[in-house]
Amino acid sequence: MTQPATTSPRAPRPSMDLPDTLRFAELEPVAWRNGGGVTRELARGPAHEAGPGWRVSLAELERAGPFSAFAGLARHFTVIGAHPVTLMLAGRRVELAPLESLAFAGDAAVDCLLPDGPSRALNLMYNPRHWRADVAWLDPGVALTRDPGCETLLLAVAGGARLAGSVSARLDCGDAWHWRRLGSPATPLSYTLEAPHTARLIRIDLQPLT
Repeated sequence: MTQPATTSPRAPRPSMDLPDTLRFAELEPVAWRNGGGVTRELARGPAHEAGPGWRVSLAELERAGPFSAFAGLARHFTVIGAHPVTLMLAGRRVELAPLESLAFAGDAAVDCLLPDGPSRALNLMYNPRHWRADVAWLDPGVALTRDPGCETLLLAVAGGARLAGSVSARLDCGDAWHWRRLGSPATPLSYTLEAPHTARLIRIDLQPLT
């Protein structure tokens, strides 16, 4: 007896949830107040009555010096440049190699040292009273699954990527994708990425708490 053909369940189609592409070359550089480098903002969330929301930016670390303080915010700092970065905070010395991260309070007194020369960093700052943040590296070949109720960003630190089935959704090195919230949490959407095995992709998910 012939068995009926079976098909595997299809992932939800993300055609109505394509990301905005943020090109590094189009980001406006803004000098730090202390002259230690420049920042390029990728995206930010709306401010709340009780304070700011969230902000994701790329920092060019050009010389050693203190970081600015941001009271009431949490901070996640990831080295994405070729050189290591040393942070001095709360009486301890934290040495971060390229691709390593550190989370700390936004109002902490932090001094940045550049033992091998200038570097770059991905900065996430957010209000922990109103947002939950997750930062993780996405392995090439692994599907990106996201909650439409979250803000999701994907930055190509090295290499690039493309959304399978989409000619226009291409991510070059240094660029980022930003999926905006569609509303309340819903069925997760899954995206198949085409990327070389040498690609380094970092994702940020921001979920509102209120």
